Amino acid sequence: MLTLSASETARSDTGHSCNLHLSEITVRLKKAQRYLKLVDFMINEERRDISWERSSEQQLGATLHPPIRLSASHRLAFRLHYSYTIGRVNTGLRKHQYISIDIQTLLNTLPHGEGDIRELRQVNEKAEIIVLFSLGATAQSAPNINPETMHDPSPSQGAVLIPETDEITRICPRFRILLIGKTGVGKSSLINHAFGVTEASVSHFNPGEADINTEIISNDNGQFVLHDSRGFEPGDLSNVQTVRKFIEGRNRMPELKNKLHAIWLCFAIPTAGGRIFETGVEEFLDLKKRGDLGKVPIIAVFTKYDELCDREERNLDDSACEGQTDEDIFQLVKRSADAVLRKDCINPLKERVGEGVPYIAVSIEERFKTTLSNLIKLTFDNVQKHVAHEASVVTAIAQKVNPGVKIDGSIAVGKAKYWKGLASSANFPGNTLATCLGVIHTDILVVWDFEDPLMHLRSTEFKALMFQLVDDLADQGTPDPNKGLSIGLSMVGTIAGIVSALAGPAAPIVIPIAASLVLAKWVFDVYQRSHDTLRRLMAYIIDLILIMQNIFWLVAINGNTKISRRLTKLAFKSYAESAVKAQVHLEIENYVNGAGVLDRGDRDNALTKVIELLNRNRIESADMFKLEGRIGAFDASGEDEPWDITESNPGRH
Repeated sequence: MLTLSASETARSDTGHSCNLHLSEITVRLKKAQRYLKLVDFMINEERRDISWERSSEQQLGATLHPPIRLSASHRLAFRLHYSYTIGRVNTGLRKHQYISIDIQTLLNTLPHGEGDIRELRQVNEKAEIIVLFSLGATAQSAPNINPETMHDPSPSQGAVLIPETDEITRICPRFRILLIGKTGVGKSSLINHAFGVTEASVSHFNPGEADINTEIISNDNGQFVLHDSRGFEPGDLSNVQTVRKFIEGRNRMPELKNKLHAIWLCFAIPTAGGRIFETGVEEFLDLKKRGDLGKVPIIAVFTKYDELCDREERNLDDSACEGQTDEDIFQLVKRSADAVLRKDCINPLKERVGEGVPYIAVSIEERFKTTLSNLIKLTFDNVQKHVAHEASVVTAIAQKVNPGVKIDGSIAVGKAKYWKGLASSANFPGNTLATCLGVIHTDILVVWDFEDPLMHLRSTEFKALMFQLVDDLADQGTPDPNKGLSIGLSMVGTIAGIVSALAGPAAPIVIPIAASLVLAKWVFDVYQRSHDTLRRLMAYIIDLILIMQNIFWLVAINGNTKISRRLTKLAFKSYAESAVKAQVHLEIENYVNGAGVLDRGDRDNALTKVIELLNRNRIESADMFKLEGRIGAFDASGEDEPWDITESNPGRH
C-alpha cells in the first residue's frame, strides 16, 4: 500500500515527467518482538551500499548525501533481515521481508511542484518504510547518473547477487550442540566462554536440572542452540537410553537445522588413581563404536586441565626448577600433566572406542586460553567432515574464541560461490564492481558476526576505506623487511606503534578518506575479465578478512565487545600500515601480472592464491595471547570520533 501525507494526495497528469531526489529512508518493523538486523537497499534489483544508523531494535534509518536521483525507469526494493524474540529470549532465527516501490507509479500519483520535500509511506503487515524526497523537472526521462558525482542507480544487466550466507543460514540458521556431563564438570563455563555469552542470558540452562529435549538459547548469541544432558551416573543406564533415543530422533529429522551438529562429552580430569569412565559412559561409547549414534561427531572434552597442572606443579621437585625461567617451569609442568592425562584419560578412551572419538583437554583459565580455541577448531573440522558444509559455517559464526575458524568459515562461504573463478566469474558479469564487492563484503561480515549495532562495518565510510586500500595496489612497495617475524609479532608491533604515538588513550585516530574515491569511476565499472578487476577482487577479500582478524583481537584485548568507529579505524590503520599488507599486495600484483593468468585452464588458480595468502597471514592464538601485553592502553569506545573524510589523491581510476 502506498500512502502519501495529507498535503500530497492530489493526482498529477499522466504525462508528468520529473525526477525524484531521494534524501532519507526509514525502515521500521511493526512488532516490538522483532530485531531488525540489516536492510538491503536495491535499485532495479541491484544492491546499493548506503550507511544505516540504528535508532531502536526495530528501526534503521539512512540520510543520503548526496541524494540519489531516480526516474520512472527505476524500482526501489528493500530486503529486511530480522530475528524475533520469545519472551526475553532472542531466537536468533533469521527472517526476511521483501518490499518494493515502483517509481513510475509514484510519479503518476504526485502533484506538480519542484523542490518541496515529500514523504512516502510503504506499509504492509510486518513493516513500514518511509522515504523523503523532492521533485526536480527534467527535459529527459530516466537519464543515467554520473557515478563520479552521485550514487549510481543505473539499471544492472547482471543477475541479482544474493549473499551466499543467506542460503546457508536458511538451510541451517543455528549451530545445534548437545552437552553431556555431570554437574560440576564445568559445562556452563565452557559454553559461556566458547560462545561469548553470560549465564544470565542463557535461558533454561540449569545443569543440575537438565532436560535433553529443551532448546536452550542465549540472548547474547542467537547463532547456536544448546541441549543439555546430565552425565551417566554409576549403575544408572536409564540416561544412556534417554540420550540414545534423543540422538536417534534428531538423526532422523530431514532438515539439517533440526539435526545435531556436534556432541561434547565432558569429563572432569580425575584425581590420581580415579576412574575416568563409569559404566554408563562405557555403554555410550560402545554405541558410538558400533555406529548406533550415526555420523554426528562426539568430542571427548576433559575439563579443568588447570587443576591437573596445579597438582603436578605441587609435586614438582625443587631441584628440577633451579635455574629455570617461569616459562621453562610452566612447560615442565605441562609435560608432566600431559603424561598423566594420556595415562588416565586418553589411553582408556582409545582402548574403549579406538580412534573414533577425538579428544581434547581444556581450561577456561587465562593461561590456558588456547585450549578453548583448539576445542572450537576441533569441533569445526569434525562438523565440516562428518555433518555438512552449512553446519560448519554456522559453527564458525557462533563461536567467539578462534579467529582462525572465522577465516576457515569465510573461506568455506567464498569457495561455495563468489570466490570461484574470480578471473572469469560466471556470477559477476553485468554487475558493477561495487555490487560484486558488496556481496563479498556482506558474506565475510556475516561469518565474523561482530556486535555492530551502529553498522560501522557496513557503512559507506568503511567501504570507502576498503576501496582506497584496494586501489593502492598501483603502489608496488618493497619486499617485506620483517619477513622473518611471525605475523602476530609483526601486527602487534604495528598496533603498539600506532597506540603509543597517540597523544593519549582517547586521542583521535586519523585516517584520511579520499572523498572522491568513494565515487571513483572504477567502483561503478561493470565487471569485466581484466587484470585490474582480478587484483581488486583478490585484494578486497584478503584485506577485509585480515582487518576482521585485527578487529577480533582488539575486541578480545580491550574487553569491549561492541564495534565502535574508533576500534574500526585502529584495526584498519594497523593493517594498512603493516608490513603484512605490503607483502600481500606485492604478491597479488606479482601473481596477476604473471603470464597467462587470465587464460589458464584452471579457473580457480586465483582462489588457490587467495587461500594461500590468508593461511600464511593468520595470527595464531598462542602468539597473540603471548604478545597482547605489548599493546598499550587505549580507549576503544568513543562513538563521536569522526571518520575524517578529507579530499586527497583518489588513486588509480
